[in-house]
Amino acid sequence: MKNINYAILVLLSCFTLSVVAQEQNALMEQLKHMSKESDPEKAGVLMNKIIAENNLDAVKDAGTMDMLNGTVAIAFLRKRRYDEFKKYIGEIQSRFNQTSYMNMGATILLNDSIDTKIAERIALETLDLYYSYKDDPAARPAETSAADWNRFMNFAQYPYYDTYATALFANGKMKQALSYQEKSFDGPPEDGLPSAIARYARLLTLNRQEEKAYDLLLAMVRRGKSTANMNAQLKDLYVHKHGSIAGFDERFNEWQQGVQSTLKEELRASMLDTVAPGFSLFDLNGNNVSLSDYRGKVVVIDFWATWCVPCLASFPAMQKMVEGHPEVVFLFIATMEKQEGALQRVKSFMEDKKYPFHVLMDEQIPGKPGKYEVVSAYKPNGIPAKAVIDGKGRLRFFNTGFSTDSELINELEAMIELAKLPPSM
Repeated sequence: MKNINYAILVLLSCFTLSVVAQEQNALMEQLKHMSKESDPEKAGVLMNKIIAENNLDAVKDAGTMDMLNGTVAIAFLRKRRYDEFKKYIGEIQSRFNQTSYMNMGATILLNDSIDTKIAERIALETLDLYYSYKDDPAARPAETSAADWNRFMNFAQYPYYDTYATALFANGKMKQALSYQEKSFDGPPEDGLPSAIARYARLLTLNRQEEKAYDLLLAMVRRGKSTANMNAQLKDLYVHKHGSIAGFDERFNEWQQGVQSTLKEELRASMLDTVAPGFSLFDLNGNNVSLSDYRGKVVVIDFWATWCVPCLASFPAMQKMVEGHPEVVFLFIATMEKQEGALQRVKSFMEDKKYPFHVLMDEQIPGKPGKYEVVSAYKPNGIPAKAVIDGKGRLRFFNTGFSTDSELINELEAMIELAKLPPSM
């Protein structure tokens, strides 16, 4: 699927809304408030209020109206009120937006284990509707360029196939699920999303294609991009293949070492060599911590937030790194937190999850709401973001995002080893 995910699909489906929101901050705030309303009846009332207060026009503001109807539709779906869900989906003018919200609804039913049977039905209806308009020029909204439209349409099919495959899998229809899972990849399966790859390997095994599943999982391990789920599947297939677990750990370590060697060579060419921006922040216990305190040691900074799902998903892997590298300083900077109750919110999260992290609180820049000192100094494209700083205070690596535990661990292992070397090496 090449980095296509449902958040991107929703963003594409609301292309018109994004333009409107940039011009009308008040409207955006109303929409955010409405999206948090779990009572579908109240969500409907809020929708009508937004339409009236902003004088929204069904034609001129079609994108915004689609977003409003889609949001109410999802609220009804979460309560298993499927007739109302279908009614509000029918009010959406753009067929592309209709399929986007239908796909979102099916995904919610699956991820939250609400109703896999209805999810399968909605996922199939999504594909049927997609087929009905994908080659129809008249389906393209006037405000969307032909190039954007064609790109959206090409992207859309892969998550739609993936959702239907997931539903079929959940309902025990393994042969059909395998067929649609194969369609969900835009290119080699190895380039797909981790969840889709793991499901595909499982479906191959259930359809008696163990060798193909083994080769796929082995390729993911050798690329350093396997997940714990994939590693467990590979271990089971290894036992099936060799009749014993003997030798698996040794071979797995060899595969991983190969990843490290390759990564080091790739990363060496992209090493940075700039002065790392200094900072001084308070930790959760009120102690003042400065980057300069750790001169002489390799420092890894993790920019994160309690609202950032990928950030939190990366924490089990980061815990392994912290525990495996006592010689390295790991600083977890909580940033871009809503200011009211931020310290207690972060503290409670850490206490609840029992992560052994040294957490610092980024500070809001005076007079600049939404801007924070340290994250503004480092300027990541997003969070989670990791900065690796050598013992001389030089920034050697800086990357953003999170894919799998294995990929994160392998990359950080290689970066840390390279950061320990003198600059000339």
